[in-house]
Amino acid sequence: MLALTNQNYLRIMRISKFFILLPVVALFAIMPACTNLEDIVEDGRGEDVVDNVLPLPPDAAAALRGVYDQVTGLASQDNTFALLEHSSDEMMGPTRGTDWSDFGVWRQLHTHDWDASHSFVLSGWNQLNSGVFQATRALAAAGSNARVAAEARFMRAYFMYLVTDLYGSVPFREATEGILTIPKVFTRSEATDFIIADLTAAMPNLPNYQDVNPGVANKDAANALLAKVYLNKAVFTAANPAGPYTFAAPDMQKVIEHADAVINSGRFQLTPYWDNFTADNSTKSREMIFAIVNSPGNSRGNLQSRHRMTTHYNQNPSGWNGFTTIADFYNKWSASGSGDVRKSAAIPGVTDVSGLRAGFLEGQQKDQNGNNLTDRGGNPLAFTVDVDLLYSNERQGVRCIKYPPDFTNVDNPGNDYILLRYADVLLMKAEALFRTGNAGGARDIINQIRTHRGATAITATLTADNILDERGYELYWEGWRRNDQVRFGQFLKAWYAKPQSNERAVLFPIPQIALDNNPNLKQNPGY
Repeated sequence: MLALTNQNYLRIMRISKFFILLPVVALFAIMPACTNLEDIVEDGRGEDVVDNVLPLPPDAAAALRGVYDQVTGLASQDNTFALLEHSSDEMMGPTRGTDWSDFGVWRQLHTHDWDASHSFVLSGWNQLNSGVFQATRALAAAGSNARVAAEARFMRAYFMYLVTDLYGSVPFREATEGILTIPKVFTRSEATDFIIADLTAAMPNLPNYQDVNPGVANKDAANALLAKVYLNKAVFTAANPAGPYTFAAPDMQKVIEHADAVINSGRFQLTPYWDNFTADNSTKSREMIFAIVNSPGNSRGNLQSRHRMTTHYNQNPSGWNGFTTIADFYNKWSASGSGDVRKSAAIPGVTDVSGLRAGFLEGQQKDQNGNNLTDRGGNPLAFTVDVDLLYSNERQGVRCIKYPPDFTNVDNPGNDYILLRYADVLLMKAEALFRTGNAGGARDIINQIRTHRGATAITATLTADNILDERGYELYWEGWRRNDQVRFGQFLKAWYAKPQSNERAVLFPIPQIALDNNPNLKQNPGY
């Protein structure tokens, strides 16, 4: 047996990387049918363990950095992000000839025809459960280091929230359990309680927001995430995942309490909208509560995908000519008022450099000098609202730029990628007020946001549809639309190229490999 020095630990983790990166529920299955795991070292497929237990990281702070690294995967256009957005009514990946066919993975997300073998269902599961497991190990290694333990708890809660939201069941393995031990499985309700307990325990020892950068777990981020959990608790604890949902007044009061903790801190304020997303958002935004912090030339995560996944080949920067929004969502903007800057805006340092605007791109596209762009066939590059899921040409579909490119380093942009934002906290409080009968107070908050964005104030009685629409206007392409549509009972309804969905679609299936390897897991209803 090797002594557990830092050098040997790094060797262990290199050899056994698959223990963490594969689904934690499947760890035991990838091992040979022997119990003497030292034998695995002999052929290079494993490493040294004691009683089938992976050794704890010798450096808890380094282990925590690995957990933060895991969250950067959320900035890519596929995996978890694809599940969150392509299943909603605000993003679509049309097939253009042979481009973007990809064996139907994008179409299946749009039409809710996925199954347990869908590649993003598996990769998202791996991505998130790996984050839970790595955070659990960092927590176990923290010992008496209260701050590392608190940050690890927050990160575990963040990843577990996403597993709970997307899949319902949550496998869980303690850091001290043997790798041949079959992990326990939390029900959706049990996972919700676990997340709340983790965040509550972490809160006293998390750093204050003003003492760290937004890329570090902090008290305000914990309050924002707790508000998010309580807002969705009715969904997560419902007898039928598809509803109906009962939003208990005590839960809504908790949303208000945690939102107020952020609002009353005085550390955040509504920022001019596009200052939240441009390359210099780290200095301009006062809304970032928790983010993936980047600098030009050092992007953590595939942030360039945020413009390349949608722009045409002949735009600057050149893109992959992929994702669009759909008419059902785009046409909602007619009710928001022509002055709403969230829909479209010229961005200094972007539009004057390339002609590219932020927000939604419809109609004739131009370069920085106002000249009309063309597609590869010489046709006017005019993006149309009409788009065909199966047979689109290069020009069809309204595009979207949420994170304008950083022309100081296009491939590795410096935009910080936002995970929790102040405007969302305000909208969560508004929704909680509405669900407890205070529609007037909710409308005041929403109008505060709308006025700041240049939109027309709402004067009529506020409705649930108003709140869902406002969350769409404010948070589009930020990863919350599916979650919002489920909570408001709109996710199963028909929209372009998607008929009314089966109730099963409110949860993704448990990947087949996870079911095969963990008898404690049960497939979600309808799969």
